[in-house]
Amino acid sequence: MKFVSFLMLCIFIVSCNQIKSNNETYIAPTVKIKNERFYSPYCIYFLNKEDSISVLKIKNIVLGLLPNYKLVDSTSNQIEQNEYSIVQFSNPKSDYPAPDIEYLKHSAHALTQEEMEKLQYSPRATLITFFGTSENVIADHVQINSIIDSLIKPYSAIVTDYVTYESFNKKSWNSDRVSNFNKSHQDITSQFTIHVYRETKFCRAVTLGMGKFCLPDISINDISCNDRDSYANLINLLGQTWLEEPKIIADSTIFVDIGRIKNDSVKTHLNNSLLENAQKKATIRLKSVAPKEGDSYNNQFQIIFNQKGFSSPQEEQQTLISKIFGSIDEIEYINHDDEILAASKRAKQKLPKLQNLFNEGLEPGYSLLLKAPFETDDGGTEWMWIEVSEWTNSSITGILQNDPFEISGLVAGAIVKAKQEDIFDYIYYLPDGTSEGNETGVIMSRNK
Repeated sequence: MKFVSFLMLCIFIVSCNQIKSNNETYIAPTVKIKNERFYSPYCIYFLNKEDSISVLKIKNIVLGLLPNYKLVDSTSNQIEQNEYSIVQFSNPKSDYPAPDIEYLKHSAHALTQEEMEKLQYSPRATLITFFGTSENVIADHVQINSIIDSLIKPYSAIVTDYVTYESFNKKSWNSDRVSNFNKSHQDITSQFTIHVYRETKFCRAVTLGMGKFCLPDISINDISCNDRDSYANLINLLGQTWLEEPKIIADSTIFVDIGRIKNDSVKTHLNNSLLENAQKKATIRLKSVAPKEGDSYNNQFQIIFNQKGFSSPQEEQQTLISKIFGSIDEIEYINHDDEILAASKRAKQKLPKLQNLFNEGLEPGYSLLLKAPFETDDGGTEWMWIEVSEWTNSSITGILQNDPFEISGLVAGAIVKAKQEDIFDYIYYLPDGTSEGNETGVIMSRNK
């Protein structure tokens, strides 16, 4: 594991926001959340033996784009100092190994199989680490991206950002990093990544890379693994809000509003994700937490869900997601004819295998939904999907994925139970966006 030790201090400066309510203006105290320093390490791995970059060439390029940065052997940790260091490796496979192929499959940007394989045997590498102040952090990272772009452009090389652990060839670095973050277009969502992984019964999402902009990383615990895209949109909304206005209310809340986002591409992406009745804004509750193992060594704020009136944090999460991004629920009345029942029988036969898969531990990107019966207020049955969070013997616990139409007191996000013998169908989601199962749903759609 690669790491760089550095001193990190937080600025907590109280200012004020105006909030108008009932024709009165309330001055809400705010707190600035920027760190005083950042660090950004990038390792350039050359794929050909004849390629290399001299220290003099790097110095000249940095001097032209970041003239106030001083070359040092190691960081001084002086708060007001802008610095960078250079380390050359003649045997990176042993001295500073690149991410392995399995990791690259999930983190690389448009690398070919040949590039990933050659990267494992890179003949030499150059690590460039920038340490800077918060004063001009956005402008400085525009230039840092351009410096890396200039350094790799003449060569067959791969650059790995060792804050986000993403790897790029020269084409994807230019398209994904340089083009998305320049003087006129600053999309912070292109500069960090979101790590989503299963943690006990549910999933956790955490950013890697916000610290490059002297901002806290963002995490959410105990979320639906199946709904990870919605939580990524929530994190992206908060991340871009902080880039444009780095502060929170003094009570550790922040008001986010898609309509107030200045960056057009982020706003367009978020607007394109909206469903029915989306309000596009909400207040988010936060708390400062210590990074977990594997997180960036950076300040971190967790979006929290513990208000009274909800049956579970997942119900509160779903309420927030639905408030900002909207939701769609529809009810279908279907006759369980022979064809539907035959498809359901085939699904039931696969349940033991699915149970084993789930209990062996689903990798990131996989999730399992089961269709289960729920008794309605009038004694009927409403079939709804639940995302499995626990499966012991024949007892299944999971997150309700639908808002029921005919059951009072039950909403999406509630933690519910079902029996294996009552399951009607399944959907097994894969990381590439495809899915298996739901044969009964296909038949129902065809017969509409």
